[in-house]
Amino acid sequence: MGTLFGMLNKCLQRIGFTQMYFGDRTVEPVVIVLFWLLLWFLGIQALGLVGTLCIIIIYIQK
Repeated sequence: MGTLFGMLNKCLQRIGFTQMYFGDRTVEPVVIVLFWLLLWFLGIQALGLVGTLCIIIIYIQK
């Protein structure tokens, strides 16, 4: 799965998505897109769950 996310990340960066900074950590575009896809799929009521999941993913990245 790491290669799949890496390739997706490179494609997103080529079409114009950029990295964002969350404190002292860099957030890759694939994580941002994953966050919004999960939010759309699960609905607004799951915002806390999705936010927590993405924060965990961001901290695992480093």
